Amino acid sequence: MTKKVKIAFAIGLQLAMIGSIGSFVNWPYMKHVLIAAGISFTISIILFIVDNSKD
Repeated sequence: MTKKVKIAFAIGLQLAMIGSIGSFVNWPYMKHVLIAAGISFTISIILFIVDNSKD
């Protein structure tokens, strides 16, 4: 995995953890944080596929 894929995956993982903890304690706007986490995971998967197709 390249550095871009690792960074996108780490951002998505951190946002998912913040969103799950925040929704458990009823913080506002956690639905938007979870949507951003999903988008980041999608970007990391796309970058992973693109990087593997170059080989």
